[in-house]
Formats: sequence, structure tokens, C-alpha cells
Amino acid sequence: MGVIEEYMPGSGTYEDDGKIKSYSVGALDLDAKNRKVGVKVSRRVAVPEAGDLVEAIVTLTKDDKAVVKIVAIRGKKGLSGDFTGELHISQAAKSYTKSMHDVTNVNDRILAKVITGWTPYQLSTADDNLGVIFATCTKCGDNLVLRGDKLVCLTEKVYERRKVSSEYSLRE
Repeated sequence: MGVIEEYMPGSGTYEDDGKIKSYSVGALDLDAKNRKVGVKVSRRVAVPEAGDLVEAIVTLTKDDKAVVKIVAIRGKKGLSGDFTGELHISQAAKSYTKSMHDVTNVNDRILAKVITGWTPYQLSTADDNLGVIFATCTKCGDNLVLRGDKLVCLTEKVYERRKVSSEYSLRE
């Protein structure tokens, strides 16, 4: 962007070994009168941060953890890339959980809280409003419906175990 002998670092820039470099992508902001160079950020990128509520699709379930693809951050506009999260069994519920297969399954959509600010993002579904918000039957693929506090497949007439969010989308 420039050198320290010609300009002062402005907004969105820093000095590195005499060179002015940009922290972010945007348009050049050159202030010739004050001899400053900066960057005008056109849009803020959305990345998960500790404390954010995220929606994610489960891509892998093991006995002790689930791996998810984060698809949305509640209260923020579109994601700036692909983000992976992990839900460890110790963060799945407030009570003892024997297996992650009792909490979630592949292709479930979950609502979770981000508890670390680095990848892979560690997630929690322990709060009542967190957990599965949409699920399909593991036998036939039809949507599971919440009946009372249990998920049921109306086609197969079977119940499936999950840690269900208070925001589950399909209710009977």
C-alpha cells in the first residue's frame, strides 16, 4: 500500500518492516493532505465468535463427538467461508449422555453455542433452547415430528432419540 517514509498507517492497516500493509480487503483510502493511507472495508465478514449461536448440519457422529458444518450465525449476515465445528459429548447436555448417537445424527440441523473462537470451533448444546432443530428418519429419510418430548417418524412409526431444542421446527 505504501512505505512508512511516504505515509502514516491509517484505518485497517499496519506497518511491517517499513511497509504499510492492509489487515483486510477493501478500497484504498488515501488522505494526501494528512499523508495517511488506509482501507475502507466494503463489508464485514461473518466468522463465528465465542458466545455466538450457530446453526449447523451434522456431517459425522461418533460415540464421543459430532462434527458439523456451520451454515449460519444467528444475528449476523452470510458466512465468509466454510467453518467446521465439533460438539463433544461433555458439552451435549446438562445430564450424563452415554453416546452422541442419543444426541444427534448425520444430517440433523442443530442450534449450538460457540465456546471457542478458533477452528475447529467447539460447540455446546447443553442449554434447553439448544440442540436439534430439524431431523430426518434414519430409516426412510422422512421428516421427524416432535410429539410431546419425543421425535417420531410418521411413516415408519418409530421414535428416535435426540437432544431436541425448544426451537424444533416440526411439531404435532
